[in-house]
Amino acid sequence: MSFLDTKAPLVLLYRDIVSLPDVPRYDIMLAPPFYVIKREELPVKYAFQAKKLAPSILDDITGEGDFTYEAFKEKDAWVFVAYDLPKLADFLERRGGSMDRVRRLYFAEQSKERFLSPVELNDREALTLVNDTVTVVPKQLMSTTENFSPFDETFRPDKHFDLKRTYNSFLDTRLAGVLASILVLLGLTYVAEGYRYQKALGDAEDKLETLLEANPSLRGTYARESIHKKYKTIDVLQRKIRDRIKDISHLTGKTVQVDALAVDTKGYRMSLSLPNNPKTVASLKALAADGRLEHLKVGSGKLETWGTFQ
Repeated sequence: MSFLDTKAPLVLLYRDIVSLPDVPRYDIMLAPPFYVIKREELPVKYAFQAKKLAPSILDDITGEGDFTYEAFKEKDAWVFVAYDLPKLADFLERRGGSMDRVRRLYFAEQSKERFLSPVELNDREALTLVNDTVTVVPKQLMSTTENFSPFDETFRPDKHFDLKRTYNSFLDTRLAGVLASILVLLGLTYVAEGYRYQKALGDAEDKLETLLEANPSLRGTYARESIHKKYKTIDVLQRKIRDRIKDISHLTGKTVQVDALAVDTKGYRMSLSLPNNPKTVASLKALAADGRLEHLKVGSGKLETWGTFQ
């Protein structure tokens, strides 16, 4: 089973709630006045299309604030919802919660049939259905014999909204823009480098073609392979010389001096002066073994190493 499908408790979030459950994750159902709604019958088929219309439809009742908009279908009408996300985040923090712990978001209006029987919020208020809209009502206006329903999992609607994703988008808009700019820059760099390499390859092929035209004998496969083999051998030898010089350079230091060094295409020979110190001699022998030197001779205050490049 996926961890994403793990059940989280459903919490009814209202204005006078004292605290939130001490659990890693929970779902919240907003009660008014955390949101405002309006119903409209519109020839819109999909929720994402209705959501785009929500700001203009709710403009006259939202007032000042940084609102997030949602929309859901209710029979033949669309229900448009707006809520102030930063204010909601601040409210959660003041009640000991955080946006990171919220998994899913619901609105009480989504389960309005369940509020036909009122839900008690505190000793003064209850949440119930008034004129087909879920509303906070003073208990003193209700019948003294009214039966209150406990709020539980049966109030959970089928459709949910992802509050965390919305909140992260709210926070990371600037970062997303920066990352997009970096990716565009990298893409342009990739295109520019590709063009440069393609041009360099074309220039090299043109030079080769010019050379072959001036020397027709080079077009023969045997001639080209012989030249390639000759220079490849030279390149391998030069690499061996460079690598071996790098190895023997590890034998030198502040107290170890080079007396003589001879290097040619056949091999190398180096003589070193070193202090009469057993630790220094042992260190040099270890370096020599690690450097894969063929021959090593240690005498009184002297060290000599030699070998070939074959």
